[in-house]
Amino acid sequence: MQPVPAGVVTALHERRSGSSRFVVAIDGQIAATVSAELIGQLGLHVGRRVDEDDAHRLAQASALLAVFDKAVELLSVRARSVRDLQGRLRRAGAGDAAISAAVERLHALGLLDDEAYARNLARSRVLSGGVSRRRIGVELQKRGIARDVADEAIAETLDEAELDEDGAARAAATKRLRALASLDPATRRRRLYAFLARRGYPPDVIARALRNVLAEGDADGDDTD
Repeated sequence: MQPVPAGVVTALHERRSGSSRFVVAIDGQIAATVSAELIGQLGLHVGRRVDEDDAHRLAQASALLAVFDKAVELLSVRARSVRDLQGRLRRAGAGDAAISAAVERLHALGLLDDEAYARNLARSRVLSGGVSRRRIGVELQKRGIARDVADEAIAETLDEAELDEDGAARAAATKRLRALASLDPATRRRRLYAFLARRGYPPDVIARALRNVLAEGDADGDDTD
């Protein structure tokens, strides 16, 4: 936290046009960037004298605001879990108290929610990637999502998509099979098995998926003949 000196406010202006952040100059030197709310609370205006107590409040508020704004910037790039966001803020030099305050405020604003984050990530993986329940769970836990939250998000997503793990494996195998159509049956089966295994499906699920998908492919080939 950078100290703010006591003195007289000599300038007070928006950091940029339309911003809710204001730069405060004391005795001709930029001292802090604070919110409009704090300006109202402290009654800041040009010519007002800032005593040591006010200066300390300005320093604290400026430090907290900088961490909060950094968190919002990170979330604007992509959604993140609480743990991921905390780690990135810590690496950016933020202290634990400022990080906790930012996370609490983001929760209150509805901008940070591990359950929603887990559901969105699980949905995107199920619907676009065809990966297994286990692999999605591992990814969520690596991103800092608790096991019970991850499991609930995956189950909810599979239910919404009207897929169980067997259904998801069949869907992924059916999609992949199109790219393997020119291969001989043994190679096609081997490649398809490896494809599903890389996505984390257990052997029994893979076996059922191959049995169903390859049987359907054979039936389609017979119809074409």
